[in-house]
Amino acid sequence: MIIVYESKTGFTKRYAEMLAAKTGMKVYRVNELSKIDKKEEIVFLGWMKVGRIQGLKKVRKFNVKAVCGSGTGRAGEPNAETIISENKLEKIPFFYAQGGCLPLKDLKGTDRFMMSMFAKVLKKRKDKDEKFNEAIEHIENGFDGVKEKNLIPLIEWLNSR
Repeated sequence: MIIVYESKTGFTKRYAEMLAAKTGMKVYRVNELSKIDKKEEIVFLGWMKVGRIQGLKKVRKFNVKAVCGSGTGRAGEPNAETIISENKLEKIPFFYAQGGCLPLKDLKGTDRFMMSMFAKVLKKRKDKDEKFNEAIEHIENGFDGVKEKNLIPLIEWLNSR
């Protein structure tokens, strides 16, 4: 079994490397799929954007046994059931690991524009709660939630196989 990942800002890459250190599995980026035998069992890690696991479509032709999405929220957003449905993961175990985000000032182009607009929308909400305030804080100042403990459910699943 191997690990394949897609990472934009490095948070998901760190999870792939942590998982490799814990399991001894080899790690490949999605752009290295040509090096992989299609029969090889894969644990795929991808960053999430609006509930979509990035890079997942590229590995669909391979032998994906589990998928782990990485995002900024404490839990997968909007929720695990929607993520599973939207990404067509009904027959594949899905795991979530809180990743992180770069500070707004460090983002470029469309990402910066979209996150800036999202922060403005959140700030205007009248019913803001702790979750909304935390999201605004993370967008504006960045956040690193990568922790080994976030991989425990995935590691336990791997160990149970």
